[in-house]
Amino acid sequence: MKSIFKKNIGLIFALISAIFYAFNVIVEKLYVNKISSSNILFFMYLGAGVGLILMHLFTKTVKKTESNKITKKEIPKIFLIILCEFAASFLIIEAVKITDSSLVSLLQVFEIVMTSLCAYYIFKQPISKYEVLAIILVFIGGVILNFKYGIFGSIGFSSILVIGACFFWGILNNITAQISSKEPAFLTAIKCTAVSIFYLVLALIQKDLDFSYPILALYGFFTYGFGILFYVVATKYLGASKSTLVFSFSSIFGALFSFIIFKESLTYTFIISAIIMIIGIMVMNFEDYKKPQ
Repeated sequence: MKSIFKKNIGLIFALISAIFYAFNVIVEKLYVNKISSSNILFFMYLGAGVGLILMHLFTKTVKKTESNKITKKEIPKIFLIILCEFAASFLIIEAVKITDSSLVSLLQVFEIVMTSLCAYYIFKQPISKYEVLAIILVFIGGVILNFKYGIFGSIGFSSILVIGACFFWGILNNITAQISSKEPAFLTAIKCTAVSIFYLVLALIQKDLDFSYPILALYGFFTYGFGILFYVVATKYLGASKSTLVFSFSSIFGALFSFIIFKESLTYTFIISAIIMIIGIMVMNFEDYKKPQ
């Protein structure tokens, strides 16, 4: 009975994390025509970074040991994580400028594909038959999703931007996995704060720093900050692979919220693509999900 209760609590936390995280693209779409992208991302990452640091300080329960201390050896990896997050966020908001947020959200499913491909080709890790099948399914779903651009231009420029972002997230995820014991919430706080500084510098160079919408920092705190925090909590109750499975649906939630908020058109190709991608998510996580945790 206690085990079932823990799993239910973990499932709730994982769902909350996916829902909070799903609003990132929606917030960007709401403000992308009101304020520059560098300002949007500066405030959102600042809110997430500061918020996570504060939550880390007030809820710190992990006892420092040699295994979870951040050492000099991890610094280059953390710097690469920051660069990958910066590149991915830049590509995503550029895609948001030119296409529907529902398409951007759904295409972020490619993150799980790129994580596996980067693991195999760059980090020389084995890939399972389930991952291969999931990659094929998500790829097919992505092509179908882009039929709105026409037969000869089925892969639109906006889709290339999102898939490019997913590539950087794929590298980021593999590096993060190598230092996963180093307090993930705190590492995320460092990453968000550093990325916000990058965008602050960019805004200053462009002479475009605008404090008209400080509420973006609050949005960043809730969408990214709470999204990551609840995911970390979920892993303690549900296990890493099951939490990741639920969190993977954040792109599906983002697409659904986009239809509701922006009244974007829901096409048959989108529905078919979403179904194929959902199956891909399930297949990608099937092998880990069936393992006892």
